[in-house]
Amino acid sequence: MARRLARIACLVAILVLPLAGTGPAAAAPPKRVLIVVMDQMRPDFVETFDMDNVRMLMEDGVSYPNAYLGHMAAETVISHNVMTTGVYPKRMGWSDEVHRDVENALGAGPGAFHVTSSFAASEFFALQSRAGRPNLGDYVRSKFPGRKFAVVGMKTTAAYGAGGPRADMIVTMSSRRTTTTAPCFGTLGGRFRGPAGVNVPAYIAGTGECGRFYVNSDTANTYTTGITQPAWMYPLDGNRFVPGFDAAHLGGDTWVADAAMEIMQREPWGGMLVSFGGMDKGGHMWGGITDTGTYAPSSPEEMAHERFIVRNADNQLGRLIQKLRDLGQLDETLIVITADHAGQPSLNHHGVNAAGRGDFNWYYGRDADETYLMPQPQIQPLIATGNVAFNYQDTAVRTWLTDRSLAKKQEMATVMGTLPNVTATYYLDGNRYVLHSSSTATPMTASERAWWRAHGQEIVDTMAAPWAADVVGLLSDNTSYGVGGDHGGHQEPVQRIPKVLWSADVPAGARPAAAFRSIDILPTVLAALGIEDRAATDGIVRPVYPCTTRASARLRGGVSRVTVQARLLGRPLAGALVRIQGLGTGRTVRTDAAGIASVSLRPRRSGLVRITLPQRGLSLGCSRSVRLRAAAGTAGGGAGLTGKP
Repeated sequence: MARRLARIACLVAILVLPLAGTGPAAAAPPKRVLIVVMDQMRPDFVETFDMDNVRMLMEDGVSYPNAYLGHMAAETVISHNVMTTGVYPKRMGWSDEVHRDVENALGAGPGAFHVTSSFAASEFFALQSRAGRPNLGDYVRSKFPGRKFAVVGMKTTAAYGAGGPRADMIVTMSSRRTTTTAPCFGTLGGRFRGPAGVNVPAYIAGTGECGRFYVNSDTANTYTTGITQPAWMYPLDGNRFVPGFDAAHLGGDTWVADAAMEIMQREPWGGMLVSFGGMDKGGHMWGGITDTGTYAPSSPEEMAHERFIVRNADNQLGRLIQKLRDLGQLDETLIVITADHAGQPSLNHHGVNAAGRGDFNWYYGRDADETYLMPQPQIQPLIATGNVAFNYQDTAVRTWLTDRSLAKKQEMATVMGTLPNVTATYYLDGNRYVLHSSSTATPMTASERAWWRAHGQEIVDTMAAPWAADVVGLLSDNTSYGVGGDHGGHQEPVQRIPKVLWSADVPAGARPAAAFRSIDILPTVLAALGIEDRAATDGIVRPVYPCTTRASARLRGGVSRVTVQARLLGRPLAGALVRIQGLGTGRTVRTDAAGIASVSLRPRRSGLVRITLPQRGLSLGCSRSVRLRAAAGTAGGGAGLTGKP
């Protein structure tokens, strides 16, 4: 792979960047946070596609093997806002790829439908402002006055969703420009995209067209995906999602990394979210994890397939890490690696496999400015009821009804259960979904049923809101009604995503069992940054750092007074459980606001007692021993010993 990349002038060599030895461990919380979102990345991509830089972060940082997304819809347009607000989609203001504007917040009339992936910035910001949730940028500016929060991603759904109306800077790609007389049309060889967003700095926007951040986006430039199935359902459009071969106008994830590094270099940033969207496009075209072929080096076919796209995203991550090191910012930065959802191959495909069918497979209905009325045969039983106002189907089927009465919801849920590969059906009842049936035309496998029992209701309920679908059909694994690979639903292959955290103080190679979800990212990041004054979220703080303890014991009158002082990231660890066991004793106390806990014991003999602080909140826990004496005297336990989780 390294030789192939070297032959492509637009890419840097593979970067494997060790983090160990960058300096002494920080005695204080990190001062910055960089969240890198790998769109549609599955944890098994690391080994399948040799993601060396992600692997390095896992080895030098903390990763969570039980992590999962934890919500529906499992979409880019949903998950980026979840990550930066810490709330479920049901409390965001929109909760799916399709939005019924029951409150007329967008002004097209009460109940008007909107495809959220087509939202303009103003529409995102209107719903976000109406929801009134603080996001990561608000906290960064409050904690670090003068610092900025920036979001960079080629997808507007990612950039505006994560940034929100108060972001200091949002850099994304513009819509496709079609003016044939524009200077860029000739220079870039057809239709093109340029930088867009909020407060886009001049060093990225440029003083005229055709600067570095303008890229070819012509629909005739598909790298053969427009004539090859199954990619032809959702083909490439020039260099929006891949770098291309024009060294002066690299697109894809290279474009995103270059813009992010310019901001790192020039701005006093305190928080940044960088969203790499290339592998999502590859996953939709080819199936993601099953697209493991190799192609001629430097060929259009190589660039258009998942192995190349994933490796390029990993290389760009390496470049970001190197930039932090070069700027002297690495040791003060918390790095979070995650995905906005995973994905699965469409081994059971229930769309029409033809060129340009992607949107018509996904959508059925009319919104404020788009019409999709060419449905695949598989959803015709729903349409035949005469009660479908809008339908969306990917790895789950969602139906918005015209008549929303309880009887009609139940009737549609019954019809939904007859569709191929539907395994469970639900209907909306206020702020929850009611299970209609799990005995459908397609029975679940044992593994599917185990996952569904553990998480099905939990995940479906996260999108239950007045604007959400009235009826939902969950699908079996490796099934889609959309394109060659897909996401959106509750399936474990769609929900299992990477969660990796690195900073100077994290224990290398730690693997906590915590079921880290996307709603947990914000509260965990805020806790690590030392931001204690924060609004309530649906997420909780997950363990990242080991605590440290100092312990002493003093014997007076046959009573040993054991005192423990606990700290985390240089701060007192308040409210922590302290368990003291040994010599026939067993006591549990909590630390006070200063991180101190004391307990009196009456040991019958001299010896060691074990002091343990279990995993809780941001703390991975720690433990140590202290010696007690059964006779008059003093015993110290030493100071500053860092325990292991």
